[in-house]
Formats: sequence, structure tokens, C-alpha cells
Amino acid sequence: MIDILSRLRPSYEKPRRQQKYVDPDPRKEAENARHLAKYVFPRQYGLSSPFCPTIQSKRDAFKIREYSDRENEIKTKGSCKTPKRLKDVLGLLDKIIWRHGKCAYKPLRDKTCPSKVSLTH
Repeated sequence: MIDILSRLRPSYEKPRRQQKYVDPDPRKEAENARHLAKYVFPRQYGLSSPFCPTIQSKRDAFKIREYSDRENEIKTKGSCKTPKRLKDVLGLLDKIIWRHGKCAYKPLRDKTCPSKVSLTH
């Protein structure tokens, strides 16, 4: 899931001090939340799921599909309406994307798991 979050809002991009802060576009933020919802709730959008396998033919019976990258499947499905039961969840998914972008993973990692190797050697 970190992969899709990094594509939607990278955590490593920090604004420069000289640049003026610009509010994010609400339409783009809502679009990103809907896109993340397709990864989290694929069956609600009619996408394939590892928990409900569909076998098209006998030769595909033992083929393992890759579910970490669904971009091709989402593009072939095209645009679809967000189900009513997921409308309330979109706000939470937007918060997940926003907090992922603000989190400084490298300093957090260095603080919780300090390196045993000396930097002077």
C-alpha cells in the first residue's frame, strides 16, 4: 500500500523555503482518495481480489496474479461510480494520503532503529 501512497503523494518531496505554500486542489485530493479506494476495496468497484479468485480457464487455474499494482486493471475498467457505502470512507482515505505525505520516514526509522555501524568508518 505504501507504493500507491507514494505515487499519490510522495513523502520525500519537501517544499523549499523560498516557495510560497499553495493549497492542494480539492478535486485532485478527492480523485486520489477514490483511486486509493479502488486498491483498498477492489470488489466494491468490480475489480479482481485475491480473496475471491475468478478462474477463466484451466491454464489460468495455477497462475498467481499480482495485486500490488492494479493500474492496468483500473484503466481497463474505466471510470466508475463510487458506491454509496464507501462515501464516508473517502475522508479517512484522504487523511491517510495526507499523513503519508507529511511523515518523515527516514528520521523516524533512524530514531527507532539506530544503526549499529559507525558512520566514521
